[in-house]
Amino acid sequence: MLQAGTATVDITPPTGARIVCFPSGPNRKARRAVGAHDPLLAKALALRDGDQCAVVVACDLCGIRRLDMQRIRERVRERVPKLPPERVMIACSHSHSSVESLYLFGNTPDDPFIHEMTGRIAEAVAGAWADLEPVDAAFGRAPVELNHNRRVLNKEGKAVNTWAYAKGVTTGTVDPELAVLTLATPGNRVKSVLFRYTAHSLTLGSGNRLFTADYPGRARVEIEAAFPGSTALFLNGAAGNVHPRVCLHDDFTAMETIGGALGRAAVSLAGATTPLPEPALRFAADTLTFANRVDATLQVDVEVACLALGPVVLGFVPGEVFVEFQLDFRRALDPAHGVFVGYANGWPGYIPTLSAYPEGGYGVDLCTIDPPEYSRTALPPGAGEAILERLVAMAGQLAQGQSGTPAHPGLP
Repeated sequence: MLQAGTATVDITPPTGARIVCFPSGPNRKARRAVGAHDPLLAKALALRDGDQCAVVVACDLCGIRRLDMQRIRERVRERVPKLPPERVMIACSHSHSSVESLYLFGNTPDDPFIHEMTGRIAEAVAGAWADLEPVDAAFGRAPVELNHNRRVLNKEGKAVNTWAYAKGVTTGTVDPELAVLTLATPGNRVKSVLFRYTAHSLTLGSGNRLFTADYPGRARVEIEAAFPGSTALFLNGAAGNVHPRVCLHDDFTAMETIGGALGRAAVSLAGATTPLPEPALRFAADTLTFANRVDATLQVDVEVACLALGPVVLGFVPGEVFVEFQLDFRRALDPAHGVFVGYANGWPGYIPTLSAYPEGGYGVDLCTIDPPEYSRTALPPGAGEAILERLVAMAGQLAQGQSGTPAHPGLP
């Protein structure tokens, strides 16, 4: 029988720590936090079905580097020896008001808080594993019109960013789908609500100096209030070119608007999900390697993973993936339910479509101000299509009832 366990840890940095994104001045100095509006959290969901298992950790981070993900997995190996560390997936909400974990604006992998944070996240994994109990699963999906495509073509056919929604202007490709997976005990107590929506987490702008989980955190509050005792986990989609319709405010009005609306929609959908009969757990993962676009002497490793619960297949991809790939993934998996998850298991920067390169624009044009090993444009043209091809192949195998990796022999 399917089992699930949850745990939550606080990963809020101390006052004075660097905030990710929106550096200022010619030296690109990071913002410094004067406090926290709401806590940054890491929420772990452990799943087990006989000899198959996996853990999803949803973190209030802009992104997580592969080396920090590996640190977390090593610490998980120490705390939970029977849990295969490669089956721990770290997904980030992409909050632009979280700690500077991308190492672009002053922090480094040796930052003391980063070390402490990776330990806390490993503790969440161990806590979720210890909390396993039988559950039933249900799934639902519905459109929620809260996002838009920020890339707009000018008269010359070149892409420019239009941050906030403009009717009749920001008409590019978008995916308004909200996907919800509910896990409830046999007594019908909702244990966890896993919800995926697709939009940059930046309802707050450059004037903000408070750590916050942004609209995903606000949505979680709504869900957990509706289902007392539950743990809500937010997963972002392929939001590389997608924004919330209201964004970049210096106060919290936009966060309340988007987060409150998304949370209420998730509560409504969670109450109308369809039970998954015998939701067998299956897992597959692979790592693709590319030459670094900025410095060809470097390589970029991209880990992709798929987690299936019956006919629902979650595909985890690192970086800021353009939304067109998400739609292609869902179409390729139909009639199974393909749920694309971005910002997971690393952060190699933007992953545009090949068709976006002639249009240029931010996220496509080569960025040379970042350290090459951390560049936001590290992947070469065509990488996104190769990643999608591998992801679809793995997900298709799982959708047909085949596990992509063997069961772990150490599980009792």
